[in-house]
Amino acid sequence: PQVQIHAVQSSSLPQSTRLVCAVLDFYPAEVEVKWFRNGQEETESVVSTEVLQNGDWTYQVLVLLESSPQRGDTYLCQVEH
Repeated sequence: PQVQIHAVQSSSLPQSTRLVCAVLDFYPAEVEVKWFRNGQEETESVVSTEVLQNGDWTYQVLVLLESSPQRGDTYLCQVEH
């Protein structure tokens, strides 16, 4: 799969940032996506779309993490396929 990470400033929470992990062009549809902050898995503020068909036998999914990053924080989107 292709993996892209984007940061989007949250409009509802000024200090919060929404991190988007876009997992694209994979087949078959089974995929596991996890967010980590500073080596610890994040589960509280994670939202995922359904796995969507692209129409060419491949799939995509977006997994979002709402976070308030601090200086020095590291983030990782882990994809297992």
